[in-house]
Amino acid sequence: MKGVCSIKFNELGTEFSLTFPAKPLKLHQERRASDGEREVKKFTLPNGTWGIAIDDAKDQMKLLRKLFEFAGIQSDRIKLFGQSSGEIMTFVDYVVDFFNENEEDHVLLIADENLDVMDGTSKHMTMSGSQMVETIRSRLLPEQEKRLVALIRSANDSLNDVALYEARAHGFLPKAPIKKGEVLERLKPFWVQRCPELFDGEDSRSCRYLTNSFDSVSSFNVVTATPTEIFQTVHEIDELFTTGLVEENWENIWEKLHVLKGDLLSTFEVGSQVLSAVGMVDHFRELTNIIVRKERWDLLRRKILYCVHLNDDFEPLLTGYD
Repeated sequence: MKGVCSIKFNELGTEFSLTFPAKPLKLHQERRASDGEREVKKFTLPNGTWGIAIDDAKDQMKLLRKLFEFAGIQSDRIKLFGQSSGEIMTFVDYVVDFFNENEEDHVLLIADENLDVMDGTSKHMTMSGSQMVETIRSRLLPEQEKRLVALIRSANDSLNDVALYEARAHGFLPKAPIKKGEVLERLKPFWVQRCPELFDGEDSRSCRYLTNSFDSVSSFNVVTATPTEIFQTVHEIDELFTTGLVEENWENIWEKLHVLKGDLLSTFEVGSQVLSAVGMVDHFRELTNIIVRKERWDLLRRKILYCVHLNDDFEPLLTGYD
């Protein structure tokens, strides 16, 4: 330890003395931390960054707000869109106008890939979030686009899907929960690549590797829907179907089905049963016959409750729903 020690004996007792050089605890901890850990702790988004997101599911909006907050974005700089068809249809114009009005600020934009809207004839249609981002980028001036980091969130993560997202936007985020302490770690590679001048000494290639080296969906824990909330949503949809006014309540039913879709993807491990249930929700867009909708809901309800049934803690609540 490169110190000095001494010992003295006298009538009143023994004196032992030890002195050695020491560094402050903070420096010692930083030395022991890995390089990656130190980088994550130092990394922050540029000052004054805005968080803009679009998603047609209320539960996903709640999750996106948390994601922005975990990234250090102030609540008054978070803007969420997608609660109505109008917000989705005008989103591209809004973002372009936003950049024209905010000439120096950076923007983190996150878009859901599949956005469901109602057209003028009350029929459902799906708009592509990545295509909207591509349009936004094409309409921005080069100096404006440099201040944008646009990511696509989707449950569809095949190689072809991800390649499409990355061609249209700046990157892809899986539609999965994220721990508070991991948000900046996930966002860092995109920001370093887009704005390397803001992060001295960063290695873009190593950061790019980080985007493909995270754990699976099931390893993350964040604020997601509880099984009880899923059960409650199922019960609410059941009540709407049993009124007999399916056509009149369809917009409300469709909204709750989307809530279920997001809850299933963010709450349970994504396996064959969950993916099957999600696919059935998407298929509802193609159904126009009320009787067929009711029959399909009965099948979907049983499949969802089966997924929930796999959670032992929730089993007592399933009585009467077998």
